[in-house]
This record gives sequence, structure tokens and C-alpha cells, in this order.
Amino acid sequence: MTSAAPSPAPSPALAAALRRVETVFDGMTAPAEGCLRCFTEEELALLAVPGAPLGDPLLRELFHEGQDHFPDHDGVIRRILPEFVGYVTSGRFSGMGYLPGGLGRTDWRTWPSEQAAAIEGFLDAWWRATLADPAPVDGLEAVWDLCLDSQGALTPLLDVWAATPRGGTEDRHLADFLECWIDMLLRDDGASLLGRDDEALLSELQAWLAEHAVDRLAGHPDPLLARKTALLALEHGERWVAHLAMDPSAGG
Repeated sequence: MTSAAPSPAPSPALAAALRRVETVFDGMTAPAEGCLRCFTEEELALLAVPGAPLGDPLLRELFHEGQDHFPDHDGVIRRILPEFVGYVTSGRFSGMGYLPGGLGRTDWRTWPSEQAAAIEGFLDAWWRATLADPAPVDGLEAVWDLCLDSQGALTPLLDVWAATPRGGTEDRHLADFLECWIDMLLRDDGASLLGRDDEALLSELQAWLAEHAVDRLAGHPDPLLARKTALLALEHGERWVAHLAMDPSAGG
């Protein structure tokens, strides 16, 4: 029987952020009540037992379900957070699938300040650790999706990316990000990347990439990528004409 690969060791900052979440939310419970079409009575009963292990499949389901599935949705999210953050940073996480998730459905910034600070610190540390890792175990896109959904804003993610050193791992991640998404961004199609059809968020991302990404692509083996990225500074009609002139295959 082949043993499972060991979980990757988190960075010191991420390990500290995980410990803070575990400490702040330790021992929390939620009512053993919820949608009996989605959960068994035995599964719901675990919510009322402090620290009872839930397991990955149940964690994912609890994190996904909407407010109408529980009498105390926020309480459920607080109850599962210590185990959930360990799960998503363990190497067993491959993306949440459909969003919003649990934190994205709550107004967690209005929770007690110690709880809100622990969540903010975790999301920040997880994103920084992911950007600095040449081969993040969870994949950059999976972490982007969940951090963006949980934050409800692009600015915390983009500010971290903008402040990273030039020419390093973070720039390679940015190039990979753009190789995947630039043609959709040039078409003003950001729904898949942003998890929602939001013109304000899309415009914010396009403007940030036009300002910050072009210089970071210097030395990339495909010079067309930087040229395409620069087009994000243009208005849609002007941008699309320039895009077709640069890359006629884009109109196919």
C-alpha cells in the first residue's frame, strides 16, 4: 500500500497565520441544525461538538452551502474555519469549484475584531506564500479564486502583487496568468476569472495590468504578450481594432 505524500510545510508567515486562525476559532460550535436534504443528522451533530474532525468532503459541502441551509450560517463558518484553512493549504485542495463560498457569503469583517484580523491575516499570508512559490501546491488560480471570493475585492491581491520584487517568481506567475487570460480580458470577458460578471472589478483588473504588468513581462520569450497587455489601457473599440491588427487570428 502506497502511503500518501506528506503535506508541504507552510512558510513561517503562513504557519503563523494558520495558528492564529486555529487559536481564535478554537472550540467554537454551531447549532446541530441544517438542511436535511443536503446533510445527515449525524453530520450536522458534529457542528455542536467542539473540534470534532469533519473530513474534507463534509468541509467542502459545509463551506459551499448558502445561508438558507442553516439557522446560523455565520456560526457554521466560524466552527469549520480551523479545519478548513488547514485543508486548503495542505496540498489536498484543488479548487472550490463553484463560488461564492462560505466566507464570500458572510460579512466577516463585521465579526469581532480578533476574528476578522485572523481571517484577513490568513488570506494575505496564503496569497503571499502562493506568489512566492515557484510551484504552489494548490495552484495559483485556485488560491486566487478563493482569496478573491473571500475578500470580495481585487485590491488586497493586486497590492501584494505590485509590491513584490521584479524579476522573480511573482513575475513568472504573472506571465502565466496573462498567457491564460489575456485574450479574454481584451474581449472584456472577465466572468470566469473574477467569478462574477462585474464591470467595475474587470475595469480595475484591466487598468492594473496595463499599469503594472507590461514592465514585469520584460524578457518574456513571447514579446506579443507584453504588447497585448499594453492594449488593456485602451477603450474597448480601439483596443479590439489594435488587437486584430496585431494578431489577426484573434478574430477567428
